[in-house]
Amino acid sequence: MKKSLTTARPIAPLLLLLLATPLVAQVKNHEDIKYPPLPEREIPRPTVHRLANGLQLFLIEDHELPLISVSGRIRTGSNYEPAGKAGLADFVGQVMREGGTSKMDGDAMDDYLESRAAFVETGMRGDFGSASMNCLTEDFDDVLGVFADVLRNPAFAEDKLELAKQQAKTGIARRNDDIAGIAGREFARLIHGYESPLAQMVEYASVASITRGDLVAWHERYYHPNNIMLGIVGDFDSGEMKAKIEAAFGDWPRGADADLPEIRVAPPRPGVHFIEKDDVTQAYVRLGHRGIRADNPDYYAVQMMNEIFGGGFSSRLFNNVRSEKGLAYNVGGGVGSGFLREGIFSVQLSTKSESMAASIDALRAEIDDILASPPTDHEMSRAREAIFNSWVFRSTSMRQILGQQLTYAYYGYPPDFLERYRAGIEKVTREDVARVARQYIQPDKLVTLVVGKSADFDRPVSAFGEVHVVDISIPEPVSSGPAITRTEESLATGRALLARSAALLNGGNAAATSIEGDYAIEFSMGSQTVSVSQRVAYELPDKLRQTFTTPMGEQTVVINGNQGVVLVGDSRQSVPGSDVSRMHQDLNRDLLLLVGRADEAEPAAGAAESIDGTACTVVSVKLNGTESTLCIAEDGTIVSQAYTGVHPMRRTPGEIRVIYSDYRKIDGYLVPHRRVMEFDGQALASMSTTSVAINTELDATTFEVGK
Repeated sequence: MKKSLTTARPIAPLLLLLLATPLVAQVKNHEDIKYPPLPEREIPRPTVHRLANGLQLFLIEDHELPLISVSGRIRTGSNYEPAGKAGLADFVGQVMREGGTSKMDGDAMDDYLESRAAFVETGMRGDFGSASMNCLTEDFDDVLGVFADVLRNPAFAEDKLELAKQQAKTGIARRNDDIAGIAGREFARLIHGYESPLAQMVEYASVASITRGDLVAWHERYYHPNNIMLGIVGDFDSGEMKAKIEAAFGDWPRGADADLPEIRVAPPRPGVHFIEKDDVTQAYVRLGHRGIRADNPDYYAVQMMNEIFGGGFSSRLFNNVRSEKGLAYNVGGGVGSGFLREGIFSVQLSTKSESMAASIDALRAEIDDILASPPTDHEMSRAREAIFNSWVFRSTSMRQILGQQLTYAYYGYPPDFLERYRAGIEKVTREDVARVARQYIQPDKLVTLVVGKSADFDRPVSAFGEVHVVDISIPEPVSSGPAITRTEESLATGRALLARSAALLNGGNAAATSIEGDYAIEFSMGSQTVSVSQRVAYELPDKLRQTFTTPMGEQTVVINGNQGVVLVGDSRQSVPGSDVSRMHQDLNRDLLLLVGRADEAEPAAGAAESIDGTACTVVSVKLNGTESTLCIAEDGTIVSQAYTGVHPMRRTPGEIRVIYSDYRKIDGYLVPHRRVMEFDGQALASMSTTSVAINTELDATTFEVGK
C-alpha cells in the first residue's frame, strides 16, 4: 500500500499541468486576457448625530479587534493665519497636545498614555485642524477624558512653545537643502501668487513674533463644539458611544461659527522662472498652471486624462520621456483637483543637469501631443483598469472609510462621492478625454520653473523665454540688540573707535590677510562638556579651511570662492551655497581680518555698556554684507562681538555673543587667546588659542575643493 501511494504521487501535478495547458494556449499576450467586471461593493456609511451644542458625530462599529479610534476635524487651518504670523496655526496644533492641560502636563500625559498603549494627537493642516486618539476598548473612558481635556482646556505651556519654535527655526534653516522641496514649494507659490496666504512662508521674524497669547486667542476663536466633527470607529455600541460623547462634550458651550477669512489667490506668474542651486548634479523642472475643483462636472474625464497622460508606468510621459528618451529619473503630471479650491496642473521631472533643456523640450512635446492626439481605445482600457484597481484600495478598512466620510462632510461633498467615482469613470469616452485635455491644459498660461546648476545645463534657461530669477534666500532673524541709527556723528565716532582697535591689534604691522591657528574648544551640551580641537586657515578674500577633531573622528570643511566641500574620511560632499555664504561671513567677522579692513567697513557707534566690569562703546560694523556688533573699550580693546549666527549642533539661528580676553602679542599683533561664546544668552562654548600664525604663506593645496 505504501508503495502504491508513492508511485501515484506524481500523477496529480501532471493532471494539473495537462488541464492548464489549453488555458495557456488560448492567450498569447497577457493584455488579451479578459477579466470579469469588478463586483459591486457596498461601502458602509457611518451613523451621524449632532449634539445640542452643534458637535457632529460620525459612528461606525467594527468589532474585529478590541480597539477604538477617534478622528476629529476642526474648522480652522494654517491657510487662515494672519499676515506676519506664519507658523501660528502649526504651533497651536503641536503645543495643544505637547503642552498638556491644567490637569496634566504634557510629559505626564505621555507617560499616562504610554502605559495604556494609547495615543492622543493634535495637528494642523491647511484647511482644518486635526485631533485623534486610539486605544484599547477597555481604556476608552480614561483616554477619552484626556482627549476631551486637550481639546477643551489646552495649557499651551511656554516651554513646549519654545521647543516648537526651535524646531521651526531648524526647519527654516534647512529648507533650501533639498532641491525637490525647493521646486515643489516655489512652484506652488508661483501658481498661487506670492500675495496669497497659500504662499505665505514661516520666517524667523514670524516665529519670533508669536506668543502664547496668540495660541490662546486662536483656540478661543476656532475651537468650539459647533466647529468640530468627530468620527469614531471600532469596538463599541453606538448608543453607548453617543452617551459617552455627550457626557464628555455636551456641557461645552456653543461658540461663534468659524468665520474663516477669504483665501485670496493672486494672479499666477506665467513665464520662465529659475532658481540657482550650484551644489547639485540634477535639475528639477516643473510646468503648470491652476487646475480644477473636485466638484467640477468634468472631474471623472480629467482623472482618465491624467492616467493616460502622466499617471503611471504606462502613461505617455513615462513611456516617451523616461523609457524611450531616457531623460528623466522620474516624471509625471496631470490636472490636480482640490475639494475646496482649484488644484494645480503640473508636469514635473528630475533629470541630470546636462539634459535640462532637452527635458523641457520633451515635456512641451508631450503637452502638445495630449492636446492633438486623442487617446486610443487601448489607452482608455488600460487607464480605466488602472483607476479601478487603485479604487479597490481606497476603502480597505473601516477607519479609512470613516476618514473619507469625514472629508466629504467637512467640504460639503455627498457621502456617496466615492461610489459616484466608479460610475463616473465608467462613462468617460475618448471624446471626453480629448475635450478636457484641450479645455484644462493651456500652454499659453504655463508657469515654467527650473531649479539647478546653470553652469552644467545643455542650453541656458533663457532659451525658453525671458528668465525671472527667484530669490530663495532666507531672511535673517531680527536682532534683539539695540538698534543703532547711522548718522554722521555715530559714523564718525564708530570710525574713530574701529581705527583705534586696528592700530592696537595690528601693532604697527601690515593688515592681516591670512591666519593659521590651532584652538581647543569645550562645548556645553546640557550638563555635559565635549572637548574638540580645531585647526583653521583663513585667506582673504574668500578662502577658508577648518578641521575639527572630535572623539568621533575628524571633519574638514574647505571653502574656496563660491565652492565648498566637506571631507569626512574618504567621503566628500559639496557644501550648500547658503553655508558657503555663512562661512564667508565668518571670514568677515574674524577680529584681525576685520580691523585690517577698517577702511572698507561702515562702523556706527551706539550706547555705552559695561561687560565684566570693562566700560566699552557698542559699535555696529558692516563689512561686505556682513554685520556684527563690537563692544570697544576706550583704548581700542575689543571686549565682545555679537551677531546673528547658527548654532553649530542644532543648526538653528540665534544671537551669538563672543567675549574676548587674555590678549597676547604674537609677532607684534595683539591676539585674544580666550573666547567665551553664548547662544541666545546660554553658555555655548569656550575657546583657547594653542598657536597662531599671521600673514604666513599658505600651501596652494590648503584650499583645494576639487576631487
